[in-house]
Amino acid sequence: MKKLFWFSISFLILMNSCEDKNLTDLETRLISLLDSDDISGVDGFETNGDAELDFETGLETQGAYKILSDTLVYENGYKIRFGRQITDKNRTIEFDIGSDTTIALVTYNINGVLNVKSFDTTDNIQIDSMSFSKDFSTTFVRKVRFVQIDNPNEPDGSEWEINALTPLIGVSGDKVTISSISIYEVTDAMEKGALLHQFNANGIENLFINRESLPVFNAYSPYVIEVSVNNVGPELSIDTTNVGEWVFKNYGRRFNVRGRKHLNDKGVILDSILNDNIHSGVWRAHGPGIGLQRRGFRSFFETVDLATIFVEDDGYNTSIWSIPYKIQRP
Repeated sequence: MKKLFWFSISFLILMNSCEDKNLTDLETRLISLLDSDDISGVDGFETNGDAELDFETGLETQGAYKILSDTLVYENGYKIRFGRQITDKNRTIEFDIGSDTTIALVTYNINGVLNVKSFDTTDNIQIDSMSFSKDFSTTFVRKVRFVQIDNPNEPDGSEWEINALTPLIGVSGDKVTISSISIYEVTDAMEKGALLHQFNANGIENLFINRESLPVFNAYSPYVIEVSVNNVGPELSIDTTNVGEWVFKNYGRRFNVRGRKHLNDKGVILDSILNDNIHSGVWRAHGPGIGLQRRGFRSFFETVDLATIFVEDDGYNTSIWSIPYKIQRP
């Protein structure tokens, strides 16, 4: 009996060791899939320093992109450039592994430097008293769903693939939040047309978007973007509109292939009502890349609290939703 008892313990230890190794091997394979996926990361969030509020770089645009100066220049005779430079990025992944479906909770902790520069519009000389840098940190969270599919070419007859992912939600501070994002067609009369995509805050953290059913936009076509936000205040306005936050659509694939569109709440350019916390603008989709018919990209819809971003020794309050998308040639 003693020999049988020790044999049973040894067998159980061996079985547990094999199971642990199998789980580790599977997690390694899933992480490799995540690393090779071209839309699921945070690349493109940084600007590698200060930049215009509206800009594009490295994207296929047919040379048609134009910066609108009225989004940059303010009544006090200055314009602003700002951007982020990431200095440290850490990712953690927690797996909930099932027989044929696995959910990964992916968290990014990002630290960096926010750069703000102001320039006199008469001579384009930097205004040192209104220019500064300060540290920031942002935490992003998303869920990724992996499924096991049949593949007779694999030794075990199957393989894992990324099936769906939730929007990547980022936050710094607690002053501003995004309530919803709506994307519309633009009619021939340059008016807001049919609603194409809408995302709401309620349940956004569990909204799985199928990997093969991402929002798709036609290259070089215009779209109306509306982002509804909340700002608990106190608010700081830098012009007579009394709008207390900026809202942007950041987009691209990495810091040198990306763009930024400044949306407005001024009641102009398809924004219906002044200062109603719905920021709007027309975004002209870029191309997928020279020689490509279709390609995936990342977007980062972001609201920034003005009352704290322009105070060097104050906090940093932003809310960010990152939703992947595809560009196709019509």
